[in-house]
Amino acid sequence: MEVNALCPASCGELIQGIIGDGEKLISYGVELYTHIKLKEEIKKVRHESLNKCYRALEKTLDYFNEDKSILENINVYKESQIPIGKGMASSTADMAAAVVALSSMINKEITEEELAQICVCVEPTDSTIFKELTLFDHLNGRKIKNFSWIPNVSVLILEPSHILETQKFRKLDYNYLRNKNKGKIEKAYDTFIKAYENKDIYLLGKASEYSALANEIILKKNKLNEIIDLSTKFGCAGVNIAHSGTVVGVLYEDSKVDGDKLLFSFKKSFNREYEKIYTTKLVEGGVRRI
Repeated sequence: MEVNALCPASCGELIQGIIGDGEKLISYGVELYTHIKLKEEIKKVRHESLNKCYRALEKTLDYFNEDKSILENINVYKESQIPIGKGMASSTADMAAAVVALSSMINKEITEEELAQICVCVEPTDSTIFKELTLFDHLNGRKIKNFSWIPNVSVLILEPSHILETQKFRKLDYNYLRNKNKGKIEKAYDTFIKAYENKDIYLLGKASEYSALANEIILKKNKLNEIIDLSTKFGCAGVNIAHSGTVVGVLYEDSKVDGDKLLFSFKKSFNREYEKIYTTKLVEGGVRRI
């Protein structure tokens, strides 16, 4: 038996920080995917790079009260377009695709909320596991609110060479700074709500910039202000970041911005700070069975 599933990357988050009673985020999917294949085979193969996947599979069996001996004859194979250690939800994509594939293999229906609960047992999880843009408590696995809107925008991604290990970063105590930022992040969220209500791409960009600039006291991005300035000159909607990663995203509408000129200008301006600069599309989140 063989089961396959896909989960998209994110390009960081539109918003992340303390909103209301605790830390929350809103991620968005981009057109880069991890493909996980689970296959029943006699010979067991285990890859250390997939340790989070294996833990998520075990948590899935615990959740459904299934015997873990099921895993003895299942191998995990991964193909991925998602950079690792850049804040693009590579671990979330690995785990979520594996969990959904295993659930299918053992004939269990799994909701997005159940998927969230399982994944956060392994590590903090991005909201790209949800089809719609979702305000998500990524530490405790609580879906707070979902938004029925898939903005029709392209994304220019600025990806530096250096990586950030999310788990090590999360162990550092930034609570004081996060609490200091609370008012700014709640302003960003209020602006996001207005963007959603009006389906306004430019308000969406403004919300993400508020959150990005507030995060500078926690994890600074190279030339963020210059990136925002250049994106504004081109008429882009706005800039977002990976709040616990290294990538930066520029949101823009194809009908209003010349993507080729945008890409050329950003490569010319920021090629020293960002090793890879490329474009993709914002897409619906969630895991797809294939």
